[in-house]
Amino acid sequence: MIQGLLDLYEASFDVEWLKFAVELQETQDRLFFDEKNGGYFSTSGEDKSVFLRMKDDNDGAEPAASSVAALNLLRLAQFHDDKQRSERARKTIDAFATTLSHFPSAIPQMLVALDAALSKPRQIVITGKKDAPETKALLREVNGHFLPKTVLVLADGAEGQKYLGEKNDAIRAMSPINGKSAAYVCENFTCKVPVTDPAELAELLKL
Repeated sequence: MIQGLLDLYEASFDVEWLKFAVELQETQDRLFFDEKNGGYFSTSGEDKSVFLRMKDDNDGAEPAASSVAALNLLRLAQFHDDKQRSERARKTIDAFATTLSHFPSAIPQMLVALDAALSKPRQIVITGKKDAPETKALLREVNGHFLPKTVLVLADGAEGQKYLGEKNDAIRAMSPINGKSAAYVCENFTCKVPVTDPAELAELLKL
């Protein structure tokens, strides 16, 4: 559900989806996260008839909760430049280190999270009104590339940018260039010079 909400935000830029994802992640962390050893239990521990709290360690037809949660945490960390969530994701991955070392094919979704954790966090921020033609042109260029370890953000000067800017000074400061929608390509929110031309953006995305 959280993964779907994050996808919905990046498809629509309706910040309510992102807020809901954050709320659900906080609930999952509170009820199921193993603070001592990392990873997510399959039960909350509130039912006293369940004597042993287990953690799923197999990504079958449905990936294990810890595998999905690790990647969700990394994505959320990029939206908010949140080191605590990044650390929680890494602690979750570390909890399954033995399985990853000896039987990695059992948890392929966790391998996806591990790959993301070992990569430099990348963000693309498009500034400008969502319905403006130049904004749409920049978004089309981004969507034409395969960017699995990147989050896409719209900074439109409205509620969405205000919400993300509460915890992220970089996003709060981003704005169009000379009145034109602009694209900022960043790693750890250290950004290259913004561009307004889709062709220039395409060159940046190849780097």
